[in-house]
Amino acid sequence: MKPRDEGGGRAPALLKQIWQYLGELWTECRTQESVAVLLVTALLVTRHALGTGPGARALAPLWEQAAALFPLMKHGLLQRQVIAIVLQLCVPVLVIWAVHRQRLADFGLGRGDWRFWLPLTGIVFVIQILVVTLYLSNDPAYIRRYPSLHEARGGGAVFWIWESSRVLYMLSWEFLFRGYLLFALAKRLGMLSCAVQTVPFTLMHIVSNKPLSEIYFTIVSGLFSGLLTLKCRSVWPVVWLHAAGAILLDIMLVYNK
Repeated sequence: MKPRDEGGGRAPALLKQIWQYLGELWTECRTQESVAVLLVTALLVTRHALGTGPGARALAPLWEQAAALFPLMKHGLLQRQVIAIVLQLCVPVLVIWAVHRQRLADFGLGRGDWRFWLPLTGIVFVIQILVVTLYLSNDPAYIRRYPSLHEARGGGAVFWIWESSRVLYMLSWEFLFRGYLLFALAKRLGMLSCAVQTVPFTLMHIVSNKPLSEIYFTIVSGLFSGLLTLKCRSVWPVVWLHAAGAILLDIMLVYNK
């Protein structure tokens, strides 16, 4: 009588189990929540890749043509800002339409409960004015860091063009985290989605070499912004607050020396 080959019997069972696990993973990756997490991760990696090294060199001819029409596009910071707007705003919008087949309003690009967020936004903006005026505009770390575009530090037309572009950039920033990612996770994670979207938001501030106090504040502001967006069903209040705070700080640093 031949001895039983237990090893040969276990191998097919193990392969079957692995295949089952892979199938479960694939099923999960096709859910709206996982698509959003993976897409945001890929977009942030792509943003970094296109803004540095071989990616930046590959796009150099495009930027040369753009600079011929708009001279400010010769600056790498503006180029990276355009990349961010395309990846963080345009791509998620297309995915919402083509993949999720939902309305943009379902991901925060609507008025939402404006009667709730409009007065609250005004109150928070007054607080921002006090913080920027009394603290941030006098902090050496912020004086050295902002405005991010060095050519804008002399004021004039360049300054105002730069600040105008920041509004669209902040929209892309807020929509990626507080719009697309937050609302994609909210049905499954509830309030936890506010904390989850804060993680990549904070990490992006770290890799951008922001002042340390700003990075710590980002954790708090990320949670508050997520909560506000989730409850009023709109990213617009945090877009205006983020843009207004950044522009106000730049104005104070350039014109109130």
